[in-house]
Amino acid sequence: MAFPQLDAWTRDSADIRREHTKRLASPCSFFCSQGRSLCLAAEYFRDDRLAEDSRGGVAGKHRHKNQLAIFGQLMAAFEYMLKDFVAKAIDSTSAFDDKVKAQEWLNITTERILAQRVVQASIGSTLIHPTLGWHSPETVNERFKNLFNVTAINGDEIRTLNVLWILRHSVAHNAGFVTAHDAARIGQHALSEQVAHIDALFIKETFDFLKLIAERLAANTGKSILKQWFKSVKVYGMDWQRDKEVYVRVKHLGLCVVPRTQELPDITVAAYNADWALHTT
Repeated sequence: MAFPQLDAWTRDSADIRREHTKRLASPCSFFCSQGRSLCLAAEYFRDDRLAEDSRGGVAGKHRHKNQLAIFGQLMAAFEYMLKDFVAKAIDSTSAFDDKVKAQEWLNITTERILAQRVVQASIGSTLIHPTLGWHSPETVNERFKNLFNVTAINGDEIRTLNVLWILRHSVAHNAGFVTAHDAARIGQHALSEQVAHIDALFIKETFDFLKLIAERLAANTGKSILKQWFKSVKVYGMDWQRDKEVYVRVKHLGLCVVPRTQELPDITVAAYNADWALHTT
C-alpha cells in the first residue's frame, strides 16, 4: 500500500495559513481552532443535510463512526497542546534551562539524536513530544508546577478529564467498545462491553470543557513564563530591539485566541514596555 501523499485537504488557503501560524506560535490558540473545526465536522452530516431517502439507520450508523473518530482527534489535539506548550516554552527562552535539566522524566536517547539526520526538530520538540504521561492530569500538573510554578488543571476538573481520557482510550484502542474494567473506572457499569454513544453534542461539550482549560493555561502559565523571563533579563535593562524576538515568542505562549477565524494579534513595543513595567518593578 502506497503511503499517503501530501494533499490540499481544503481549498481555503486563508484557513491553512491562519492555522499554520497558530500552530507555530500559540499552542492554546491552535487547539481552539482545531477543536472548533472538529465540532463543525461533527455537526456537518445532520439529517437535514442529507437527501430524504438517505436518512435513517444507515446514516446514523455511519455518523456515529465519524463522531467516534472526531472525538479521538479532539482529545489528541488537547494532548498535543499540552506537550507543545512545554516544548515551545523551552524553545522560546533559556530562562528554564536549570529547571529542565532537573526533570527526571526528560531524557534524550541516541535514537532521537540520529533521527535529526532525516528531519530536524527543535530542542523542545525533541525533548517533549516523544514523552508519555500526558493522559494523567496529576502528572501534567506536576510537570507544569515544577517548570512554570503553576498547575494546568484544576482539582475539580481532574475527574472529568480522567473519564474523557478513558473514553479516548476506548475509541483509539478498542474500536469504541468500553471494557468492563474501564466502565468500572468511570463509574458507568451499563457501558461495560458496549460502544459509547458519542454524538455531536457530546463532542461540543467536551470541547467547551477543554477550551476552558486551554484559556486558563495560556493566561496563568503564560504570565508565569513572562514574569520569569523578565526576571532573567532585568539586569541588562529595557531594550526592545534586543528582546523583541524572544518577547514575541513568549508573549504568544500566553495567548488563547478562541475564534477559529481570528488572527493572532501583533505583538508591539507598547506591550513590551507595559510588561516590562509590570514584571520588573
